Amino acid sequence: MDLSCRAFFSAFLYARLSQKKSVEAAVLESFDIDGRTVAVLANHADASVRQEFATWLRGNPKAIVRVQTPSGGQTTAFIFRVSMCFGRALIVLHEPIQIQKRDRLLVEWSRNAA
Repeated sequence: MDLSCRAFFSAFLYARLSQKKSVEAAVLESFDIDGRTVAVLANHADASVRQEFATWLRGNPKAIVRVQTPSGGQTTAFIFRVSMCFGRALIVLHEPIQIQKRDRLLVEWSRNAA
């Protein structure tokens, strides 16, 4: 079988991109220092993703994710499952950004995150 470098790298990139997964999360509470959000408490944004979000949190109680705000701000963050609250997550941002209660965040992770 003859496989060009371009085809090989295209397949490799496609495979890596397809391993990304995202879900929309609703901000229940934001934790601010000097007017900039450093952490949020969040859960699923709507009922259609509730089980998927909760299942992923149970399987990944500590993970690194990418967070995007409604205004387009982005940062990486640590996400932790809040074990005493079904389907809730504490998201600790690596860089402070402006997030308000009731915002919807796009949370992206790798499928193989653990």
